Amino acid sequence: MKKFLFAHYEKIILAALLIIFAGLLYYQLLFVQKAQNQAVAAMVNPVQKPSDYQPIDFAAEKKYRTEIVFSEWNTVEPTEPSADKTGLMTPYPMAECVFCHALIPVTAYPEIGETKNGRCPSCGKALAPRVAVETDELNGRADQNSNGIPDEWEKEFNIPAQYSRADSDGDSDGYTLLQEYKAKTDPTDPLSHPKYITQIFVSAISQQRFTGLELVSVDTTKSDKKDWVATFNVVRDSRRRSAFMRINVGTFKNNTTDFSVVDMEMDEGTQEPIVYIQRVGKIERIPCRPKQAVYDPAPRVRFLNKLYDRTITTSVGAQFKLGTAKTGEELYKVVSANPTAKEVVVETVNSDGSPGETLKILPAAKSASASASADSGSKTKSSSTTKSSSDGSTSFLQKQ
Repeated sequence: MKKFLFAHYEKIILAALLIIFAGLLYYQLLFVQKAQNQAVAAMVNPVQKPSDYQPIDFAAEKKYRTEIVFSEWNTVEPTEPSADKTGLMTPYPMAECVFCHALIPVTAYPEIGETKNGRCPSCGKALAPRVAVETDELNGRADQNSNGIPDEWEKEFNIPAQYSRADSDGDSDGYTLLQEYKAKTDPTDPLSHPKYITQIFVSAISQQRFTGLELVSVDTTKSDKKDWVATFNVVRDSRRRSAFMRINVGTFKNNTTDFSVVDMEMDEGTQEPIVYIQRVGKIERIPCRPKQAVYDPAPRVRFLNKLYDRTITTSVGAQFKLGTAKTGEELYKVVSANPTAKEVVVETVNSDGSPGETLKILPAAKSASASASADSGSKTKSSSTTKSSSDGSTSFLQKQ
């Protein structure tokens, strides 16, 4: 027997474990069956718990009456339509883009009096501020499409219905129908329109610094200033170099420009030397003081072209052109610029190159305030009707 146990002890242990496992499985099945029987019994014969429900007389209880429950709603004011939301059953305020004709929020057009343009969220083009239509300008004349322009004026130029909106531009000259009506120009002729200079504002005036150019010192030991030697530090080809210059002797260059020395003198107030240089090929005197930045004496001017929402960068003494061959070209020359007042004086250039009329261009804010004060003295009636168009007929210039 002992030998048998030693020879088959593994099988005996495995058999014992199987018997234990079978017993546990049997008891588990009994437990599951008992639980199922209890669940079925609970569904067939449910236990009735005592109810805690308290009957309510909704007619007698004041706090449950409809007018009390919704009293907060009764005191709320109706929501006024706004740029971002509207009241219940109130249409969302929309407008039509004058370029792509897509329906866009009204707020894409800036309010009346704004100086900056908006932008169409569909096509991305600039949208000019809204304008107030002066109904007294119609003088009682018929205006069936309510665009602020008399029907007889539209018939005079045979304007099609699709181009009869106040903000349309049938001849593609940049000016709307309303602007051309107010200016008394031909809305069907691209060469007939208000001058483009009326849409130009001063955006900024600055002086350009000559980088890579510095006056280090001046040797003034000689009695004749023609023998004085000015030492410049210049940066050329990313390398710093020294240039020793006399009056009208040789040239030197920084990264972009050739210079020559035209004069030197001693400042009586500071007792510091001043060296005057000029760009080769130009007649000018650019003052240089030791260890100080050197600036272009001709201020740079940046204009804002409100009609096309673009900028024009030029400088005093230079010319710039407005318009095209199709719509008519206007040539102007910048005469002077006042950085403090941000005012620029320009003159027209005639076809033969001779100077014409002199005009002063102002910043947008000054132009708007000047126009507003002028209008308040001459106009007494205005309509509350607004149009989504760009009224640029106001003059932003002052004749010199």
